[in-house]
Amino acid sequence: MAPKEESDAVKIALESKDSEKKESKNNNKAPKDGELQEATMSEEDQELKERLETCVSTVVNKDSEEAVTVPLRLKALDVLVSELRSATSSMTSVPKPLKFLRPHFPELKTLHVGLVGDIAVDADNEFLLLRARLADVLSVLAMTLGDGGEFLPIFI
Repeated sequence: MAPKEESDAVKIALESKDSEKKESKNNNKAPKDGELQEATMSEEDQELKERLETCVSTVVNKDSEEAVTVPLRLKALDVLVSELRSATSSMTSVPKPLKFLRPHFPELKTLHVGLVGDIAVDADNEFLLLRARLADVLSVLAMTLGDGGEFLPIFI
């Protein structure tokens, strides 16, 4: 039998300071909510993100600049489409162009709704092509959002 002193003893688990340091380092390195942090992006990723944002700003044309014509907007949209098509990634992850374009979905959707409502320009073939390609890009983006509640108005 064990001495009386040992049977009454209480076991206490102690953590070393080294394990606390390792945990704090691991917590600092983890990206928040799956988003890419700009500090951890490579130069190539940063360049891709800037190119996509430039194309989105050209397509949206918030300032209503007259120099940004429908053919120029169509070329910017074609760059977006080619980046989405050429994105190489594993099948288990979302390609980087889609990740970088997610924040721009609401403004692109607003543009598409405005283009659908603009009946006066319907005779222009380039305008119709712009509207159709924008709808294609938005449908691909909507699939990756995961909300399940995004829909585009379709008129036949």
